[in-house]
Amino acid sequence: MSRPPATTRWPIDDVLARTDLAALLDEFAQPDQRARRWHCPLNDHDDNHASVTMHRDQRGHERWRCWSGDQRHRGDAVDLVQAVRGNTRAEAIEELATRAGLQPGRELPPIAPRKPTAPPAVVLDERVVAYANFCARLLWSPLGAPVREWLHNRGLGDDVLRANHVGADPGRDRLRRSRGIPYGAGAGATFPALDVNGQICYVQTRALEPRPGYGKYDNPSAALAPNPRLTWAVPPGPARPGQLLICEGIPDALIAAQAGYRSVGLLGTNALDPTVAARIANVATRDNLDVTIITDNDDNGVGKHLGQQLAERLGDEGLAVTTLEPPEGHDLSTWARATRAWARQLGHDRPAEQLTRGDLGATGLA
Repeated sequence: MSRPPATTRWPIDDVLARTDLAALLDEFAQPDQRARRWHCPLNDHDDNHASVTMHRDQRGHERWRCWSGDQRHRGDAVDLVQAVRGNTRAEAIEELATRAGLQPGRELPPIAPRKPTAPPAVVLDERVVAYANFCARLLWSPLGAPVREWLHNRGLGDDVLRANHVGADPGRDRLRRSRGIPYGAGAGATFPALDVNGQICYVQTRALEPRPGYGKYDNPSAALAPNPRLTWAVPPGPARPGQLLICEGIPDALIAAQAGYRSVGLLGTNALDPTVAARIANVATRDNLDVTIITDNDDNGVGKHLGQQLAERLGDEGLAVTTLEPPEGHDLSTWARATRAWARQLGHDRPAEQLTRGDLGATGLA
């Protein structure tokens, strides 16, 4: 098989199939060898915690994303070369084609074997749990008052905050921390992720006032804590029988738990690793639970797509799944704050009394 003339554009699938994204990130970015992550390759982003990860999309292409920077810091190998070199897409494709040994009029070279991209097993570092527990105590101190008020204004009551070890990080100026713990540029609310037994297995810190150009959430280094992809929220009282709600993120899962539902939150839009559906299905089957996915109804359609993917995978696990979509522009947190009647669509007359904060407006916690 010969290549087309030099004037023909390189097929992007050929170029990407012969590009080792992990090797490219090793060259363009500072790797964290312990966790198979990288610091952001963009010069304008001081990435303290090696926030770049890799995954494969549905077409089998390797993709990268920086989780603590601008939302544009993501893409495939072509996007990476463009971001680092500052050149055009055509120039980036040409560079990758040259690196891969693609030459007009010559046989396609074989696809080289890839380095393993799956991170090695990481044991949860006790410092992450200690940080989450210390911040949980700070929430009820005078130092935690601004965070406590911020959480209350978003519809979360004291009982659900205590049951789920939610805390307050006053910022690095007031709370010293070791390397790899959320940076804490300013005050933030800490949301521990809990395993199915209610034990802390991860933590996310949500900045009250996010820095321009940075995401709202700050996570611990992957070298200290692997992202569990799921968090099981604890209802502060007896749970409604027979129901499991699946939400996006910890705050939405807490809103569902506060209303008395057993709930699980997906940690990030890239949360659907191969084990997620199986882990949810195991609990739902064991406890005979009806499963409802409450998607984010965002403008870009990411939430709806995520819900569809998860519903299909749960269906493959033998579960019948209902999908519930909030009004346009809402997630569960903002929907619950805008109306007392959101749970009627789940077949209940109304959510639990402690959720009735409909006069708080409709801005989001996402």
